[in-house]
Amino acid sequence: MTIAEMRQFIGKNQETKSLEVLDVDVNKVYQYLVRKKEKPVVDGYEVVLRTEPYIEIVYRPTKEKAFELKKERIRRNLKFYDSEVYIQDASISEFDCFNEERQKAHDLAAQFLENYRKDHYEKGMLIYGRYGTGKSYLLSAIAQELALKNIAVLFVYVPDLIRSIRQGMNDGNLEERINKLKQADILMLDDFGGENMSPWFRDEIIVPVLQYRLSAKLPVFMSSNFSLVQLLEALTLTKDETNRMKAGRLIQRIKDLMHYVKLSEEPFTRDK
Repeated sequence: MTIAEMRQFIGKNQETKSLEVLDVDVNKVYQYLVRKKEKPVVDGYEVVLRTEPYIEIVYRPTKEKAFELKKERIRRNLKFYDSEVYIQDASISEFDCFNEERQKAHDLAAQFLENYRKDHYEKGMLIYGRYGTGKSYLLSAIAQELALKNIAVLFVYVPDLIRSIRQGMNDGNLEERINKLKQADILMLDDFGGENMSPWFRDEIIVPVLQYRLSAKLPVFMSSNFSLVQLLEALTLTKDETNRMKAGRLIQRIKDLMHYVKLSEEPFTRDK
C-alpha cells in the first residue's frame, strides 16, 4: 500500500481525519488503525495512538485491567499477620469529613501519605471511636494507599495477634513472630484494647515492639474502641499501682509514636 493510499485511509477515519501526519509517521498511524479494528484489546491492554510529544502506538490497561493491577500491587505490599482478615476497599478521598474531628483525621492521614519516606520519619495515628465511626475504613484506606506506593505494610488484627503469639510459644517460633512486628516498615494494629490481653502480653510483647519501633523510627497506626483514658484503665489489668505504672508506660509509647485522633458521628456545630 502506498503512502497516498494510507493517507486516504487515515483521512476517512473519524479519530484520525484531522490529525496532521508527517510522511514518516503515516505507516505508524495506518498500523494503529488496522490493529484497533482487528484486535483493539490484547490481554487486558487496549491499543492507543499517542500524538504528543510525537506519534507512537502504545498499549494502555483497560479499566478492568487497571483495577486488577491495583489489587495486585496491594496484595504484593500489604501483608496480614497470621490472619485471614480482609480489609475494606477504601480510599482517603472517599473518607467522609462531616465534622472537624474527621477533617483532622483525613488531613493527618493525607499528610503522612504525602511526607512519609523510609529516610523521613512521620508519626502514625491512634484512631479512636465507637463501633461504626469509620476507624477500620480509614486504617484500610491508609494501608492501601501505602501499598500502592510500594511501601510494605503489616496489618494486624489484635485479637488474632494474641492467639498467634500463644501459638508461637507452642511452635517454638515466638521470636520470629515478634521480629515481624518490630521490623515491618509500617505496622497497623486494628482493634487494639484490653480484651484477652494478659500482663505478660502487654509487658513482654506490646511494650518491647513499640519501644523498638520508636527507637528505630518505624511508624505505627492503631484503631481502638477505647480513648486514651479508657485504654489506661483497660491495660492496667490488675488494679494495683505497679500495673497502673506499666500500663502508663505503654500509653506513653503510644503517645510518642502516634497522633491521637477521635472519630465521632457528631456533625459540625456552628455558632449562629
